[in-house]
Amino acid sequence: MYYELPIYSGPFKDVIPEYVEYRRGLGYDYGKPILFRLREIDLFFKALGVSRPEITEETFELWAKKRGDEGEVNRRRRIGVLIGLSKYLAFRGFHGVYMGEVPRMPYNSRFVPYIFSKEQVSAIMRVFKHRTEDNPYDYDAASAAVAISLLYGCGLRKMEALKLKHHDINLTAETIRIMDSKNHESRLVFVSESLNRQLSKYYDLFYIGYDKHAYLFHNEKGGMFSESKLYGRYKSALKEAGIPFRESGRLPRLHDLRHTFCVHTLESMQAKGFDLYTSLPLLAKYLGHKGISETEYYLRLVDKNFKSVTDASRKYAPDLFPKVRFSHDE
Repeated sequence: MYYELPIYSGPFKDVIPEYVEYRRGLGYDYGKPILFRLREIDLFFKALGVSRPEITEETFELWAKKRGDEGEVNRRRRIGVLIGLSKYLAFRGFHGVYMGEVPRMPYNSRFVPYIFSKEQVSAIMRVFKHRTEDNPYDYDAASAAVAISLLYGCGLRKMEALKLKHHDINLTAETIRIMDSKNHESRLVFVSESLNRQLSKYYDLFYIGYDKHAYLFHNEKGGMFSESKLYGRYKSALKEAGIPFRESGRLPRLHDLRHTFCVHTLESMQAKGFDLYTSLPLLAKYLGHKGISETEYYLRLVDKNFKSVTDASRKYAPDLFPKVRFSHDE
């Protein structure tokens, strides 16, 4: 289900709803963040005195100007939204439309995902295990432990885990149903026996009296479990497990657990003699990707520990993992 559009009152009030419908028709989500960014653009141009759908070079540059201590990534995203709208206006035949470019990031600032070693993953899981054993009725601790297990054990996205409902879990079949995820893709995910046992124990402790539409991870009012709580538990567990800070001064992100799932799964496939030519598309489907190109993005095997996987994959697809120099900063 799509997020409802806010009210647009500026020069793009009529064209933005059409633009959103067009993009959604192509399979893009266009949820709350981008809808309100478009509203911000509409109000920005309205404040400049623009009365009809037009984007001049001058107004484009005013929008693109860096704001205070705004990060470069956020600035580029903000500019990208305006460029998308300008391209649509040009496509529709509007005149007076300037289409700028997103500023290029410095070459050595490209992001490199953090890949946890299997020993590091075990250390993190031990921290959560000890926390739940010390206080088995600590709901927040138990919820974070299961959520982290799902991110690594099934390669789920953070919001896929947090949006799970009771009826999405089938303990008998050992499956999880992911509904209407990124790009409105739905899929069935199989879980390991150990993770299924962890889910079953979680149900026994905390799901007495809840209906099938309840969130698997919920807050005290029945809504979705707080992202900030999950991040807090995760970061403290990383510190306790001895996971080092990155050169940027930050800890690895939650999403790096999904990256790690991808790499460890490929490594396991390679060790078992799977044909990577046929395995990669299967992994892409399991992850909820539309095509293999998205899986290639997740599998930036930059660490020497995964050289065997890259060597094997290049046997079937020489350009699958291109040699690109990355900085180790986020």
